[in-house]
Amino acid sequence: MMHRTKIVATIGPASSSRETLVQMVQQGMNVARLNFSHGSYEAHAEMVGLLRSVSEELDTPITILQDLQGPKIRVGMLPDEGIVLKVGEKLTLVPQSEDRSASDTVCIDYPYLAEEAKPGEQILLDDGLLELEIFAVDGEAVICKVVEGGTLKSRKGVNLPSLNLRLPSMTKKDQKDLEFGISQGIDWVSLSFVRQAEDIRFLKQFLVERQADIPVMAKIEKPQAIAHLDEIIAECDGLMVARGDLGVEITPEKVPFLQKEIIRKCNLKNIPVITATQMLDSMIHNPRPTRAEASDVANAIIDGTDAVMLSGESAVGKYPLKSVSMLAKIASSIEPKLQFVNNPPATTDQTHALSEALNAIDQILNLRYIACFTATGYTAQIASGERPKAMVVAFTPSIDVYHRLNLVWGVKPVYIDREGTTFEELVEIAENYLIDQQLAHSGEQILIMGGIPTQISQGTNFLKIHTLKKAS
Repeated sequence: MMHRTKIVATIGPASSSRETLVQMVQQGMNVARLNFSHGSYEAHAEMVGLLRSVSEELDTPITILQDLQGPKIRVGMLPDEGIVLKVGEKLTLVPQSEDRSASDTVCIDYPYLAEEAKPGEQILLDDGLLELEIFAVDGEAVICKVVEGGTLKSRKGVNLPSLNLRLPSMTKKDQKDLEFGISQGIDWVSLSFVRQAEDIRFLKQFLVERQADIPVMAKIEKPQAIAHLDEIIAECDGLMVARGDLGVEITPEKVPFLQKEIIRKCNLKNIPVITATQMLDSMIHNPRPTRAEASDVANAIIDGTDAVMLSGESAVGKYPLKSVSMLAKIASSIEPKLQFVNNPPATTDQTHALSEALNAIDQILNLRYIACFTATGYTAQIASGERPKAMVVAFTPSIDVYHRLNLVWGVKPVYIDREGTTFEELVEIAENYLIDQQLAHSGEQILIMGGIPTQISQGTNFLKIHTLKKAS
């Protein structure tokens, strides 16, 4: 099934076998998300090796996205059955280091709460299902009133929407995890709970110091990130609309418009954007999505998202294969009907100028394929940014770029073990591949985009309308 919108699937117990991974790729998975909030290094290393093996077996790229945990605040350990919070009752929050336990006292791992908390402010627990209001502060104890009750269990998340947390976006655990990810050759890294552009710069400097050329994705899930959105987009290589924590911290009714605005800004900047969280949430337990979920996915695609993401659906759900297949079906049904608005070029370099011409040619000639040659992925990403009707087939001599580009909308990466150095050689590579793979036929017109001399970063300098004829 051919779909331009890429599918990100979180890997977990429901999707960790070789057989399941093979089937998920065949059903349309492009990106495997490894959530470093869970799992041992041994398990993650085994999964990276398995994904690379499946990629080679199926002769198709699989992008591996390492998702760092970030500074997630959690409650401490509670009885196995949890504790019941009743509306109107008092609950006291104390630092994790405090050795205090009682039915009305819960530890959290944020030591500065008492210093920053003010009466009347809101505290949310367990993804916003439980709500507290701060009543008073007594030393290191924060006394709260339960506004929305329920059962609270160990290690559930704590959201403090009104506080600008004194925690680094990249924790010591994240640094250690990223060192491991670098050693495993991950393709993208996403940083959780980004609040400002400096968070991205810190991570990028961390990579530079380790000579690791890995693109960085910013996860937008904090109100502070919305306030600094333009600066964050200017620094990162991609972005994820992480609607789970975002919806908790800024309230759900504000998320739809913000999602559209974030996607629009990423499209203008020509960087990939993932729409994530609860896209097909009911499919964790059911074989079919709700109509509202199908519409949610479709609207993200209509808005121009590069990718849609599965979380629990593919990690722990009953129907990981059907979830991937459903995303692919929705995308394949919606995409042929789309007419994207052409964005003005993000910069005035010659690659962007050629991509504007590419868009006009694509509209007039109704081509099926655009063949582009790219050493860094830049040319293919710019071509994708035009949202052409034609599929962008990106030929690259870099195995790293081959895997990374599989996250980008409408791009089919192809690894070539020989580099064309002349225009004639580039044409021959494109012709042989498209005809041998039975994607196109002799006599069909394609558009070729590239740069001569080759291997020059952002050196795209030609477009050619070419009629295919099998090279001898």
